[in-house]
Amino acid sequence: MESEAVSHQVNPAGAHPRGVLRWGYFLILNAISGVVAVAIFVAVFYADGLDPFMRGTYEWLLSHPGVTSAMAFSPLAASLLVGWGYSQRARKRKAAAAKAALEATPG
Repeated sequence: MESEAVSHQVNPAGAHPRGVLRWGYFLILNAISGVVAVAIFVAVFYADGLDPFMRGTYEWLLSHPGVTSAMAFSPLAASLLVGWGYSQRARKRKAAAAKAALEATPG
């Protein structure tokens, strides 16, 4: 009988350099996200050239209140859809468990 190839290797306890490596990645990734956040803030703060486009967008949104209502409602609609999906999954799981219990009972 042929032995299976190992699909993973478990390292012994204490073999991974925990603290320094994790803190290093944490600091590097936070520095990158900080630079991106500051760049976005500066880009928006000094973007006076965008005023005509923003004014047009603002006026269009004011003249179409249905669009702004849909934009405000979309996060709630998405959460309701996700909740409905979870409830359907729970109903199917309970029905399958009830069917399995019914089939498992002798008689």
